[in-house]
Amino acid sequence: MNRITALALVLLVALPATASAATIVAHEDEKYFYRDGRMEKFEGQFENTYLLDLGKDTLIRTRVYDYQTKKITPDETVYQIQKDLSSHPANSARFGLAPFLRAVGHPNADTVEILIIKDDFVQSVQATADNIVVSRSRRLK
Repeated sequence: MNRITALALVLLVALPATASAATIVAHEDEKYFYRDGRMEKFEGQFENTYLLDLGKDTLIRTRVYDYQTKKITPDETVYQIQKDLSSHPANSARFGLAPFLRAVGHPNADTVEILIIKDDFVQSVQATADNIVVSRSRRLK
Protein backbone atom coordinates (compact mmCIF):
# COMPACT_ATOMS: atom_id res chain seq x y z
CA MET A 1 0.00 0.00 0.00
CA ASN A 2 1.52 3.33 -0.98
CA ARG A 3 1.56 6.29 1.42
CA ILE A 4 -1.14 8.30 -0.35
CA THR A 5 -3.56 5.37 -0.33
CA ALA A 6 -2.78 4.65 3.31
CA LEU A 7 -3.37 8.29 4.28
CA ALA A 8 -6.65 8.41 2.35
CA LEU A 9 -7.79 5.24 4.08
CA VAL A 10 -7.02 6.70 7.51
CA LEU A 11 -8.86 9.94 6.67
CA LEU A 12 -11.87 8.06 5.33
CA VAL A 13 -12.49 5.87 8.30
CA ALA A 14 -11.21 8.21 11.01
CA LEU A 15 -8.80 5.72 12.54
CA PRO A 16 -11.14 2.75 13.07
CA ALA A 17 -8.25 0.60 14.27
CA THR A 18 -7.77 2.84 17.29
CA ALA A 19 -11.35 3.99 17.74
CA SER A 20 -14.22 1.56 17.64
CA ALA A 21 -16.45 3.93 15.69
CA ALA A 22 -16.34 7.23 13.82
CA THR A 23 -18.99 9.93 13.60
CA ILE A 24 -19.63 11.44 10.17
CA VAL A 25 -21.48 14.74 9.89
CA ALA A 26 -22.45 15.85 6.38
CA HIS A 27 -24.00 19.24 5.48
CA GLU A 28 -26.10 19.09 2.32
CA ASP A 29 -25.10 21.79 -0.17
CA GLU A 30 -27.37 20.94 -3.09
CA LYS A 31 -29.89 18.38 -4.27
CA TYR A 32 -31.69 17.47 -7.44
CA PHE A 33 -35.25 16.20 -7.57
CA TYR A 34 -36.31 14.10 -10.58
CA ARG A 35 -39.95 13.29 -11.35
CA ASP A 36 -41.99 12.82 -14.51
CA GLY A 37 -39.02 13.46 -16.80
CA ARG A 38 -38.07 16.76 -15.13
CA MET A 39 -35.04 17.51 -12.99
CA GLU A 40 -35.06 20.46 -10.57
CA LYS A 41 -32.20 21.80 -8.48
CA PHE A 42 -32.70 22.89 -4.88
CA GLU A 43 -30.51 24.31 -2.15
CA GLY A 44 -29.44 21.86 0.51
CA GLN A 45 -31.64 21.56 3.56
CA PHE A 46 -30.32 18.81 5.82
CA GLU A 47 -27.34 17.90 7.92
CA ASN A 48 -27.04 14.16 8.52
CA THR A 49 -25.08 12.44 11.27
CA TYR A 50 -23.90 8.87 10.81
CA LEU A 51 -22.14 6.41 13.07
CA LEU A 52 -19.63 4.28 11.14
CA ASP A 53 -17.94 1.20 12.56
CA LEU A 54 -15.95 -0.62 9.89
CA GLY A 55 -14.80 -3.19 12.44
CA LYS A 56 -18.43 -4.27 12.79
CA ASP A 57 -19.41 -3.35 9.22
CA THR A 58 -22.15 -1.02 10.46
CA LEU A 59 -23.34 2.39 9.32
CA ILE A 60 -26.32 4.02 11.02
CA ARG A 61 -27.81 7.46 10.43
CA THR A 62 -28.49 8.75 13.94
CA ARG A 63 -29.79 12.27 13.34
CA VAL A 64 -31.23 14.52 10.65
CA TYR A 65 -31.06 18.27 11.24
CA ASP A 66 -33.20 20.49 9.02
CA TYR A 67 -31.16 23.69 9.04
CA GLN A 68 -33.95 25.69 7.41
CA THR A 69 -36.54 24.92 10.10
CA LYS A 70 -33.96 24.22 12.87
CA LYS A 71 -35.69 20.89 13.61
CA ILE A 72 -33.72 17.81 14.76
CA THR A 73 -35.15 14.39 13.97
CA PRO A 74 -33.62 11.30 15.58
CA ASP A 75 -33.05 8.55 13.02
CA GLU A 76 -32.15 4.87 13.12
CA THR A 77 -31.69 4.06 9.44
CA VAL A 78 -29.30 1.13 9.13
CA TYR A 79 -27.19 0.86 5.97
CA GLN A 80 -25.62 -2.29 4.57
CA ILE A 81 -21.99 -1.54 3.76
CA GLN A 82 -21.02 -2.90 0.35
CA LYS A 83 -17.68 -4.34 1.44
CA ASP A 84 -17.13 -6.58 -1.62
CA LEU A 85 -16.66 -3.64 -4.00
CA SER A 86 -13.15 -3.08 -5.35
CA SER A 87 -13.00 0.50 -4.06
CA HIS A 88 -14.04 -0.40 -0.49
CA PRO A 89 -11.29 0.84 1.87
CA ALA A 90 -10.24 -2.72 2.71
CA ASN A 91 -9.79 -3.58 -1.00
CA SER A 92 -8.91 -0.36 -2.80
CA ALA A 93 -5.11 -0.50 -2.47
CA ARG A 94 -5.02 -3.97 -3.98
CA PHE A 95 -6.77 -2.63 -7.09
CA GLY A 96 -5.00 0.74 -7.19
CA LEU A 97 -8.24 2.63 -6.53
CA ALA A 98 -9.10 5.54 -4.28
CA PRO A 99 -11.06 4.30 -1.25
CA PHE A 100 -14.80 4.94 -1.28
CA LEU A 101 -17.41 3.53 1.03
CA ARG A 102 -20.82 2.64 -0.38
CA ALA A 103 -23.86 1.57 1.60
CA VAL A 104 -27.52 0.83 0.94
CA GLY A 105 -30.36 1.63 3.33
CA HIS A 106 -34.14 1.90 3.55
CA PRO A 107 -35.06 5.18 5.34
CA ASN A 108 -38.77 4.30 5.15
CA ALA A 109 -41.09 1.64 3.75
CA ASP A 110 -40.96 3.00 0.17
CA THR A 111 -37.43 4.39 -0.20
CA VAL A 112 -34.09 2.89 -1.15
CA GLU A 113 -31.00 5.04 -0.49
CA ILE A 114 -27.44 4.59 -1.69
CA LEU A 115 -24.68 6.50 0.11
CA ILE A 116 -21.22 7.22 -1.29
CA ILE A 117 -18.80 8.33 1.42
CA LYS A 118 -15.33 9.77 0.93
CA ASP A 119 -13.10 11.78 3.22
CA ASP A 120 -14.51 15.15 2.10
CA PHE A 121 -18.07 14.46 0.89
CA VAL A 122 -21.15 12.26 1.12
CA GLN A 123 -23.42 11.75 -1.87
CA SER A 124 -26.87 10.23 -1.61
CA VAL A 125 -29.32 8.85 -4.12
CA GLN A 126 -32.84 8.16 -2.86
CA ALA A 127 -35.44 6.43 -5.00
CA THR A 128 -39.13 6.00 -4.26
CA ALA A 129 -41.88 4.66 -6.49
CA ASP A 130 -42.11 7.87 -8.51
CA ASN A 131 -39.13 10.15 -7.84
CA ILE A 132 -35.36 10.25 -7.37
CA VAL A 133 -33.41 12.69 -5.18
CA VAL A 134 -29.65 13.12 -5.64
CA SER A 135 -27.79 15.17 -3.06
CA ARG A 136 -24.21 16.17 -2.35
CA SER A 137 -23.04 17.07 1.13
CA ARG A 138 -19.67 18.24 2.38
CA ARG A 139 -18.29 16.44 5.36
CA LEU A 140 -17.91 18.54 8.47
CA LYS A 141 -16.55 15.66 10.49
